[in-house]
Amino acid sequence: MIKRLTISPLFLILSLIAYYLSRNDILLYSTLSTILFWTFIILILPTSFYNYIKDGIVKYCKKKIFWFTVGLYISYHVILYSFFFYLLLPGSIKNISFWFSFNAGIGYSIPPPITYFLEWVSNSPAIWFFIGPYEGDVIPFSTFLGVVLALLIGLNVMKILELWGISNKLSKSIVLIPSLGVVSGSSCCVFLPSIVMYSIALSISSITATILSILSSFAYFILAYYALPIVSAIVLFHNLTMLNRLIKKLSFTM
Repeated sequence: MIKRLTISPLFLILSLIAYYLSRNDILLYSTLSTILFWTFIILILPTSFYNYIKDGIVKYCKKKIFWFTVGLYISYHVILYSFFFYLLLPGSIKNISFWFSFNAGIGYSIPPPITYFLEWVSNSPAIWFFIGPYEGDVIPFSTFLGVVLALLIGLNVMKILELWGISNKLSKSIVLIPSLGVVSGSSCCVFLPSIVMYSIALSISSITATILSILSSFAYFILAYYALPIVSAIVLFHNLTMLNRLIKKLSFTM
């Protein structure tokens, strides 16, 4: 951990240098800056996180259900981030339509002022795609969080199955608590609350404008797009540590 923290600032500095050089070749330096920045993030994550992930992958690497869960959630996460926020645009829900077509490409952002550096390395470069009339974007932030969340969910699911297997009939009810933790974490805390708010807004005309203004505000976007997925990862990691303790306790008492 100390070694990683010692070298991590170097990657952040190199990322900032690439940011300042990006006006010469935006796609090249945007990609370089983003890779260096997210390497910095990887280096500063706690050792306990890597230990749980490493031990879990080693233990369940041959289990098809683990990889199925991981792959399924990554797909879900990309679709959620790609299309849900499109619905925040005014009139998007009322004008839903579909026809089959597919187009894709790579996009990038012009380097903004340094105060928006974090947003830049979170969103550029991106793979954009259109399915019918709807645009989706696979961006660095959602991809990074998607992988982290997918691994945590996959490990949580395997631990829950393991806990269920070693629990007796009287104690199987304890599996419900960590299962709820996985459900709440895997939702990214964004989809269900937003749908509920939309439903309320469309049902009660007197508050429609107020709720829609909240959903389309910059503050809500930051909360839903950045803060809540990070909170979800923390919840899932805590859930995983709790499952490990339960399994060890039950195994010891049996």
